[in-house]
Amino acid sequence: MKRFLFILFIALIFTPMVSQYFGYKNGNLGGYYVKIEKPELSLKAFNSLEFQNKLEKYGKQQIAFADFFIKFSNQIRYTFLKSSNVKGVVVGKDNYLYYDYYINSYLGRDSVPQDTVSLVVKQLAQVRDSLKVKGVDLVIMIVPGKGSFYPEYFPKYYSRLKPEITNYEKYSKEFYKHNINYLDFYAWIRSLKGKTKYRLFSNTGVHWGQYACYLTIDSLTSYFDKKYAINLPRLKISNVKESTNMIRSDDDAEKLMNVIKNIPDYPMPNVELKIDSAGKDKLRVLSIGDSYFYGLNDLGLNRSVFYESEFWFYFEYVDKPNNPTGIKYIIEYDDIKEEIEKHDVLLIVMTDGTLTTSPISFARKLYYHYCQKPEYNEEFKDYVKKYTLAIKNNKNWLKNIELKAKKNGVSLEEAIDIDAKYMAIENLKKKYK
Repeated sequence: MKRFLFILFIALIFTPMVSQYFGYKNGNLGGYYVKIEKPELSLKAFNSLEFQNKLEKYGKQQIAFADFFIKFSNQIRYTFLKSSNVKGVVVGKDNYLYYDYYINSYLGRDSVPQDTVSLVVKQLAQVRDSLKVKGVDLVIMIVPGKGSFYPEYFPKYYSRLKPEITNYEKYSKEFYKHNINYLDFYAWIRSLKGKTKYRLFSNTGVHWGQYACYLTIDSLTSYFDKKYAINLPRLKISNVKESTNMIRSDDDAEKLMNVIKNIPDYPMPNVELKIDSAGKDKLRVLSIGDSYFYGLNDLGLNRSVFYESEFWFYFEYVDKPNNPTGIKYIIEYDDIKEEIEKHDVLLIVMTDGTLTTSPISFARKLYYHYCQKPEYNEEFKDYVKKYTLAIKNNKNWLKNIELKAKKNGVSLEEAIDIDAKYMAIENLKKKYK
């Protein structure tokens, strides 16, 4: 028996190595996953232990069955402890998953000081006035996160926390005070709870579902039709299929957790739409917002309802139906104000969970452009020139870029430009945070 156990133990130890030798490859894990490249050996890297540390991390990622054991560990934690290994993901009652900041926003545990809220809304009011002169309307829209829609499934320990005044309440009061065009979808969508034919939020995802997005698009279209006395294209439901097989973001929190066994899901609607666009009017709407806007975008808000419109994700990344210029970052535009003023409406969409940072960031950047007039784009170009020169003058950096160029099948100059722009963007993000 001792010999048998010893042989079994040795076999288990060497199984990953043998499997890897014969070509076994780990599957992709969900969530945030960065593939580590095999480090290059050099005397300097070896003496500083940099090579050894990177090689250890590389080896851990490459070892056979690493994906299985990670999922196995996560499954044990979820099944027996009802908790998640993912930072920020909270396991609630009845298999409901949340991001902690949506829970905190509902409970008012992420409170932004009132004087900050007042300053942000005053800045937005000034921006609104500046945009109005250019023929652009500013519209702000707040929608509920999953925490404020399903608070009854929070873990028990949250029931001991006393709710405080929320950022949603503070901002709503200030928006009305300054006569901002404000769409309170937070209150409206929450009022629909239990009254709709289909579920609006899934239990294993943190974003709203397709039917909630459809209702929002329909209501938003009606708002603009009435506001401008126009008749925009309409998205209409042609078919709805309910299923426990989650699609798109309906189980995004579960995917982050990397568990073996599927967490039970409640049926969610898969909405099929048709577009009524014959003889309709056109409205160009530039949307700025967080990840919740992607649900609207996926159903065709920018593609089918609005005309030649863009979505600026967190006022940093460009997302538009047709992108012939290939521009990915806002600061790549020669004139950001000019891009904004190509539209009829500037729509800012935020969830209650991002009110700690989004309004502050959006207001500050818009205020810079319209009230302080910084040389934002000139700075970007200067940074790109600076880092392009720095890369070319640094042998190790240039060598690394050459390897990237070969791997990605692009020219060396293009690879240098990509890295230089990345570094420029990172510097400006810190400066205009």
